Amino acid sequence: MYEKLEVKFELLRTNTIFMEYVNARLHAQWKRTRGKWSEHWKKNGGKTNPQLARSKRKSDCPIQEWNHLCDYWELEKTKKYSDKMEANRAKQVNISRGGSRSIANHTFQMINPETQMPPSPLELYHKLHFNATKQGWLNENSRIEYENIIEHKQAALDELNSKGITITTTMEHQLEKEAIKSVCGRKKTIQSAWEVGVGPVLRKKDSWMKSVAESSQRDSSENESLRNKVIALEAKQKRDKEKYERMFEFIGTKFPDFESIFPIDASDEAVSDNTI
Repeated sequence: MYEKLEVKFELLRTNTIFMEYVNARLHAQWKRTRGKWSEHWKKNGGKTNPQLARSKRKSDCPIQEWNHLCDYWELEKTKKYSDKMEANRAKQVNISRGGSRSIANHTFQMINPETQMPPSPLELYHKLHFNATKQGWLNENSRIEYENIIEHKQAALDELNSKGITITTTMEHQLEKEAIKSVCGRKKTIQSAWEVGVGPVLRKKDSWMKSVAESSQRDSSENESLRNKVIALEAKQKRDKEKYERMFEFIGTKFPDFESIFPIDASDEAVSDNTI
């Protein structure tokens, strides 16, 4: 993988942070590719007739990698683990399309490129449980829970509106989070590093997104501070200039010949403005 990358890009191998990111992305890509090859192996009778499945190699998989993976999939230990995982997935009531990707990663990918606004919790929930290009809702339970979430959110909005409270976007997103937890977490334990009803939250390998967000926030704060300083300096300059003009006018009323004694031309005014 390194060799293929270096055909088009320069890998900064001495940069530890950069290489950690590259390795994380390569590892994620390898997991996705291996999963597709595993699915192909199973569809061709890998569990019942492994020799036949081995002979039907996927076209985009090199022979060496294919033989290595077939050896791994044919191990008795691998078969037992695979059967156990399939049985566990079959027990899931409210399944998700999120896969191993965390909520933070999905949210990062769904940020609006124009407004730079992240999706609402309800939008994220819909994306993880609805597939418009295939069967729609992953199952009937997902559809029912989505409708219940909307009902809980609307009830909370109606209560706030009855009290005359102005609802902001931040408040609305918080109401959606509470509605999701209320509906999806009734019979489930809230586990560490998981968000009820949607999946894993920010993990160690997603730390690069956190650093990007913090850097963007820090730059925004610094720019805002600089803008405030410029505005303050401009206001001070305006006040000083008005003070100078009032003083000049006062002296002119007391000493009518003041301007004839100390003539001020345009260049002098420019100098005065710069001095102020």
